[in-house]
Amino acid sequence: MPTKNRQGCPKPRPITLQQRLRLLLGKKVTVYSPGFPKLTRTVGVLTCVSHRNFKVGSRVFDYNTSFYIVLGCRAGQRLPYEVVAAAEDIGSLTGKLICVGRGFVEFIQVPGRSVPTIFPLNRFTNVTCSEEGEE
Repeated sequence: MPTKNRQGCPKPRPITLQQRLRLLLGKKVTVYSPGFPKLTRTVGVLTCVSHRNFKVGSRVFDYNTSFYIVLGCRAGQRLPYEVVAAAEDIGSLTGKLICVGRGFVEFIQVPGRSVPTIFPLNRFTNVTCSEEGEE
C-alpha cells in the first residue's frame, strides 16, 4: 500500500482490510458514509467480504469509496500515537491508534466511546499519525 495517504504512522501489520473484515463476519457493525445533508449511518450484521466490497445488512460498500466502520466491542491495547483521519465528503476524525494494517488504520475516536473505528486507506482518505506528546 502506498504511504502517500498515510504519514507518520508505524509500519503496517501484515493484514489487509479484507482480512480484518473477515474476522468480523457475523458481527454487528456501524458504517458511516457520505450522505446529504449529513452522514449516512448503516447499522447491521457484516455478512459478506469480497475482494471489491463488503455487505452490511442489505447495503453493499465498495472499498474505493469514503466510509468508516465503528465496531461494537471495546478496544484492546493501543499504540502511543494520535491519529487524524480525513475522508472526502465525511470530514476529519481524531483518535488514539490501535493498529495500522495494509489498506487501513484502526483507532479509538476521541472524544467518543472506547470502541474501534476501522478507517480505509484509499484515494478518498488521508491519515496522519503523531507520537503522543508531539506538537
